[in-house]
Amino acid sequence: MLSIRRSTSSSLGVSPVSNTDFSDFHETEAFQPTMLALSHFAIQWNWAEHSFNVLLWQYVGDMQTGAMYTAGLGNQSRADTLLALARKKEKNKDVINKIEFVASVFGKLKSNRNSLLHAHSIHKYEDEEKPRWIRASNNPKSVHIYCHADNSDVTHNFMWASALGNCLLELIVYYTGTDKTPPSFERFPEPKVLLPIPIQFPEP
Repeated sequence: MLSIRRSTSSSLGVSPVSNTDFSDFHETEAFQPTMLALSHFAIQWNWAEHSFNVLLWQYVGDMQTGAMYTAGLGNQSRADTLLALARKKEKNKDVINKIEFVASVFGKLKSNRNSLLHAHSIHKYEDEEKPRWIRASNNPKSVHIYCHADNSDVTHNFMWASALGNCLLELIVYYTGTDKTPPSFERFPEPKVLLPIPIQFPEP
């Protein structure tokens, strides 16, 4: 298969740096089912993230005020804020437990989303069971980190994101509906966090 990175550079009028083949595992036919699952995960995560914001807005007071409040918050700050407001304002302990659960799932999926969707390279080594998803790191001691993930891992994260979105939607309906029907308090198994592994470079 022609390297997308080389062909794209050529189509933009940029000459490749060398004749080196920059093709990646994600460009192979074997990876295409995972690419499909990854695209579904990205969209379902975006929906869950938006629903998380909408739920937080209910506690702030109204949508316009809430949107201004959350615009400058990162995902972790939003989760912490939602938990603090729910514990202060919510009188139904079952609902508080539900929000604590979705906040926990949200945090783990956020970590996996970053590991997968921020990866700039995916390599498959013969001596490793699963491909490496490599991305930049904010840690100056390890400029790059990676995790191992295959199609099953990506698909499970897509399914977890879908389940999280449904949980959040139930809570939103509970707050915005007129009959105040409590949401389902059933839980699903929480996601497993994809372990980040630092890439060690030799000392200069």
